[in-house]
Amino acid sequence: MTTQIEIFDRKRMRYRGGGLLASVIFFLAWIGYVILRLSCQSLDILRTILMVVLIASVIGQAYFALRSNLLEKQIRKDPALQEALNNELVQLNELKAWRISFFSLIGFIVLAAVISIFLPIADLMLIFLTALLVGFGSHNIAIYFLDR
Repeated sequence: MTTQIEIFDRKRMRYRGGGLLASVIFFLAWIGYVILRLSCQSLDILRTILMVVLIASVIGQAYFALRSNLLEKQIRKDPALQEALNNELVQLNELKAWRISFFSLIGFIVLAAVISIFLPIADLMLIFLTALLVGFGSHNIAIYFLDR
């Protein structure tokens, strides 16, 4: 028989996994969009398809983030769930995930700087947005794998 704690833990992992999958789809579509934009190719149909994939993945991310947030509120209300599912290990994994996110963001900035030495980067806003995506994406990946 499964307990309430196991049910909530499975739900949390399922929501994190769904959010991670939506983030990966978003990031892959974003890389394709950036490559098209920086290469100055006028493939409007492919850009439109990538934009639809981006929008659909953002909707998926929002759905899983909302479900995860509602689940965390339920966990915080119940002291037994709070003690079991938000213990020191979970908090340590959260700190580790933010550290991984920070260093991956720094790594991407260094990589972009090295690439900009050899290739001129015309649109810096794409680089800034991609750096943010790398930071948040690495946080989601780290949380998912650290809590497993």
